[in-house]
Amino acid sequence: MANTTLEKGNTDYAIIVADRGSELVGYICYGPTPMTEDTFDLYWIASAPEVRGQGVGAALVSAMEGDLRRRNGRLIRVETSATEAYGPTRGFYASMKYGEEARIRDFYKVGDDLIILTKRL
Repeated sequence: MANTTLEKGNTDYAIIVADRGSELVGYICYGPTPMTEDTFDLYWIASAPEVRGQGVGAALVSAMEGDLRRRNGRLIRVETSATEAYGPTRGFYASMKYGEEARIRDFYKVGDDLIILTKRL
C-alpha cells in the first residue's frame, strides 16, 4: 500500500491506495471534518470488483484507522444510502464496527434516506 496526502487550501485529504504488483486494486480517501476537533470523514472507498471479498477494503479501513489514531482522531463519520443497492456497503461497515448514528429520511430523493455511520477510536 502507498499513502499520500493532497492539500487544497486549508483542506487536507489523505489517500491510501492498495495495489497488487503494479495494479491499483483499491483506495480510501478521508480527511478532517471542518469545524470539529479530532473528527474525520471517510469520503470514498473503492475496490476493484475482482478483489471484493478478499480483504482489500478491510485493510484500507484498518490503515486509515491506524493513521487517525496516530493523529489523535476520536471519531470517524461515513455517509451512505439506505437503498437496497447499498445493503452490501452497509454490511461492510457493520463488519468494521461502524454503527448507525443518524438517518435523514428522503435525503437523496423520496424513499432514499441518508444514513450517517460512526466509529469511535
